[in-house]
Amino acid sequence: MRYSEVIAARTSRVVEVPDVLPAAGEVQVRVQASGVCISERPPWEHHDGGEPHRLGHELSGEIVAIGSGVHGWSVGDRVTGFGSPVFADLVNVSARSLLPTPANVPSWAALGEPLACVVEALSRCALTPGMRVAVVGLGFMGLGALQVAASHAPGRLVGVDPNPHTRALALELGAHDVCTPEEAKDSLRHGFDVVVEFSGTAPGLALAGDLVAQHGVLCIAGYHHDGARELDVELWYRAVTIINGFTPQRWRVMAAMAEGLRLMADRRLTFEPLITHRVSLDDIDTGFGYFLDRPAEFVKAICEP
Repeated sequence: MRYSEVIAARTSRVVEVPDVLPAAGEVQVRVQASGVCISERPPWEHHDGGEPHRLGHELSGEIVAIGSGVHGWSVGDRVTGFGSPVFADLVNVSARSLLPTPANVPSWAALGEPLACVVEALSRCALTPGMRVAVVGLGFMGLGALQVAASHAPGRLVGVDPNPHTRALALELGAHDVCTPEEAKDSLRHGFDVVVEFSGTAPGLALAGDLVAQHGVLCIAGYHHDGARELDVELWYRAVTIINGFTPQRWRVMAAMAEGLRLMADRRLTFEPLITHRVSLDDIDTGFGYFLDRPAEFVKAICEP
């Protein structure tokens, strides 16, 4: 098998080692796509040159071998789910961490882990038909969240982002309207029953809070790992319910992934237009580099070994 490991800041290498058969309870998956996630940018960008570090946790592929004690799976089944590290051509993962990929979804767009995160976050918001909903931050996760929100028949669904390319994608994927953060500040204040924040930035979070109506819901789902965050005490006076979109509980994310795959099978959610860049295992540094360079039409990169 071949796998990628980080050996210095912004520098990876590919290592080849003998294949290892799956252990009891595991299956071996030939990786067909693994998502390049911004949450793994820090260990790639700031590696100290010491012990090599393996990355990758968004898995999609095909079962090629089955360990003892595994039932219900067959060689050739397409699967997606949880595994780490998966920047490799073959990985052994727990069979209980996988779900079948729907027949109408290509493997390169069946990234179950981020799908589960998005669906879990939206499941906390008590969405009902007719609600006014805004999604702040239209990156890969935000555009997924917008589609989940659209599946609940909102009365108004607005996407907010400074990037004109992702705003255009949002309209294609179900938004009734889109705007820049500046436009939102000027015209949408206190206008939404539910606001889902996927910007991962302090200004984006502040804007999301400002858009929530009295007794509305603010769902914080963006990846916030680059500094302190503040929430305005006015949210308390407006009786806003603040929800953490993350969960560490595996049973919850597995249930969310199953629901997300059902939405994909029903053609109500797709990652296909969001996969904008592809890299090989030998070129994983280019994939992470997109987070630094931010090409105009970049949304998501995947590694195809």
